[in-house]
Amino acid sequence: MNDNGDALLPGMALNGSGSLGNSQCTVYGAGSSATPSGNTLTLTLSMAFGAGFTGNRVFYLAARDVNELNNTGWQAMGSWTAP
Repeated sequence: MNDNGDALLPGMALNGSGSLGNSQCTVYGAGSSATPSGNTLTLTLSMAFGAGFTGNRVFYLAARDVNELNNTGWQAMGSWTAP
């Protein structure tokens, strides 16, 4: 998402070159992957947080199909607190 939270950033191939980010964090293609297994998708992201983004970090995920007929909406799926 962009910093305003009102627009998606462009797509990026995982386990490839390039990166996407906003003022809070950057996700790198290299070292990131998506691994399907049945109805489960394991998402591994290589990422770094911006220096100004401190404290508890909550990860929100959303999924939708290619036709956008089904959409999970944003769901809190994890958290991490910096040491």
